[in-house]
Amino acid sequence: MTSIRKGYLGLALQSLRASRMRSFMTMLGIVIGVMSVIVIVGVGEGVKDQIADQSARYGKDVLIVRPDTGSGLGGSFTGVATSLLEPADAETLRRSPSVQQVVPLSTLRGAIKADKSVQSPLVIATSPELASLVHQKMEFGGFFTASDGERVAVLGKTVAAQLFADVAPLGQQLTFRGQQFTVAGVFSSFTAAPFSLEANYNEAVFIPYAAAQSLLGSPPRMNQLFVQAKPGVSTQVLATELQKTISDSHGGTDDVAVLSPGSKRGGVEPTLQLLTLMTVCMAIVALVVGGAGIMNMMLVSVTERIHEIGLRKAIGATNKQILRQFMTEAFALCIVGAVVGVVASLAAIGLLRMYTSLSPAIVWPVVVAAPLIALATGVLFGAIPAIKAARMDPIEALRHE
Repeated sequence: MTSIRKGYLGLALQSLRASRMRSFMTMLGIVIGVMSVIVIVGVGEGVKDQIADQSARYGKDVLIVRPDTGSGLGGSFTGVATSLLEPADAETLRRSPSVQQVVPLSTLRGAIKADKSVQSPLVIATSPELASLVHQKMEFGGFFTASDGERVAVLGKTVAAQLFADVAPLGQQLTFRGQQFTVAGVFSSFTAAPFSLEANYNEAVFIPYAAAQSLLGSPPRMNQLFVQAKPGVSTQVLATELQKTISDSHGGTDDVAVLSPGSKRGGVEPTLQLLTLMTVCMAIVALVVGGAGIMNMMLVSVTERIHEIGLRKAIGATNKQILRQFMTEAFALCIVGAVVGVVASLAAIGLLRMYTSLSPAIVWPVVVAAPLIALATGVLFGAIPAIKAARMDPIEALRHE
């Protein structure tokens, strides 16, 4: 039995080698399909992990509270119109005995003038405690404190270069909403995860929350709150507790999301899931096209080898043996294409990790499933020409010119 199988495999490989270019083009569909599924799913999972890591960059004891519209965009600093958090929400969270402190982040509109002007800057009003949560080094100066008063500002590195000719504009003035602010510090560059909907703090101007209240005449509503848990408190438990507390204060409406460190509920997961689903669908189409390519290639092969089929049947080959011969060729095409697709996808993931800011993950269930699906597709499509060859009449085949 083993020798017979080796004979089928040898015939299949011999046939594929005889028409290498055609075999390569046929396998290409399988290779592309397998590679697309593995790489795209890996990129999607990698981005989710990067976003989760980013949510944990503020510390293992810091939770993020933000509006949640259900679409996941959550009223962050993306310009998406959602209901914002009220100052009363911050007070509700502060009353929890497990909460160390609550830091608000509110955005304000308005152009900023200094050496140069920025028409639509990202101005964030917050409290001095933010510096202890973001764990970000200062390029120059320091973050403002309560004793600095209201008219101070701290700049992200990008917006600092946009506003001032001086690399280190410490002590210099900028004008926002008709008020003068003194630059107290400049952050070093923040690292943003790809596709993250988090604010780009490199483009942000931070001012005291009290200054925003004076400029607006009332406490500004908040885009986001940082909640620091007390030592020894589980952030997972606290997140559940705060989620219920804030929901109860809103009359039972779940319009606010409380994110624990490392949570993947970062706002882009629905978008990534849609993109992943779309790409997987495209990859399935590629696999079907690859299977159709194998079918066409096998049909051409059967047509070209009609005389050979007739001769083999004339000397005693059964329909089953002819069927196995052509099925083995289809199987060989699929298995080689699937293996090449897996190797190419792993190489692509490695290159993406080395030369881009992406960190695609290797999702092993997908690495296993994709070639199996490709194999099943190719064998299924390869069965049609194999059956045609097996049912061929030997006399008619021998008469074929």
